[in-house]
Amino acid sequence: MDIVINDTNIFLDLYDVDLLDTFFQLPVQVHTVDFVVDEIKQPAQHSVIQDFIRRGMLMVKDYSSEGLANLYQFNIECGGNLTLADSSVIYYAQSIDGCRILTGDRQLRNRAEERGIIVSGILYVFDLLVEHRLISPPEAAQKLEDLFKINTRLPKQEIETRIEMWKNIR
Repeated sequence: MDIVINDTNIFLDLYDVDLLDTFFQLPVQVHTVDFVVDEIKQPAQHSVIQDFIRRGMLMVKDYSSEGLANLYQFNIECGGNLTLADSSVIYYAQSIDGCRILTGDRQLRNRAEERGIIVSGILYVFDLLVEHRLISPPEAAQKLEDLFKINTRLPKQEIETRIEMWKNIR
């Protein structure tokens, strides 16, 4: 089974369009790190994430004090404007062969890809949800439209292409 390591923005985008439960039905193991969970401040969102953790559907890498020192050093080595949470996602991904990071953060994407880690974004998630028939193409088109109204940093052309392709498929 494929392993994906989620960054905060993927959880929040899926939550915002009511697809988080559906995402956890995909045939992938979903992982993240404690720093990502800590970034989710809104109580309702945090509660939902905690429920997935309790149910064993979301695996969370918890950094110990010993691991934390290594992580801080890694963050410095990464350079750029990476937060500790972003660095921790890359650091964790390096320990799991063949995993994929899911993020919408360009800095995180660039630094991870420099290290040979596969990185995908929210559109990849939508593609999987449609491919595995967890949502219909027209529903995916509508949810993607809703998401783009909330998160305008997403790639407009790719979104428009998918919406046009999906909205008339039954």
